[in-house]
Amino acid sequence: MDTNHHITIRHIEQQDYAEWLRLRLALWPDPEHKLVELQAEMKEIAADQNQPVFVALHPEGGLCGMLEVSIRKEAEGCTTNRIGYLEGWYVDTDLRGKGVGRKLVEAAESWARQQGCTEMASDTTPDYPLSPRAHAQLGYVEVQRTIHFRKDLYPSSS
Repeated sequence: MDTNHHITIRHIEQQDYAEWLRLRLALWPDPEHKLVELQAEMKEIAADQNQPVFVALHPEGGLCGMLEVSIRKEAEGCTTNRIGYLEGWYVDTDLRGKGVGRKLVEAAESWARQQGCTEMASDTTPDYPLSPRAHAQLGYVEVQRTIHFRKDLYPSSS
């Protein structure tokens, strides 16, 4: 089955919060990200229209991925002062490599374009060894270590 065609991406809704927390805990399982802190961040993000969360709906119910995006004034390797930024991005392990992450990133990039951004950026750490490859497969170029990425939202045709 081609899972990609059965995945729906949408903005997060209040009934998704328990699953959103599950995904955030999977992304940031270390003690540095305590449950109370993750929940407090979720409240802040949910109240901020400039930090949307996109979720992937699993074909069998529940969520199977999430992407938190924001707009930053600066990011490594970027030349503008309004940059879409992939803040947190997670797909359940059983659906990785099946296009779910791509659909989440495409939704975030579309939102950033609508906000007037011409660049996207992201970062990762060595704690996430699959992240550089996932970013590269979506057109992001590494610009510096602590690994930062950027992508033109309107690439030139030349």
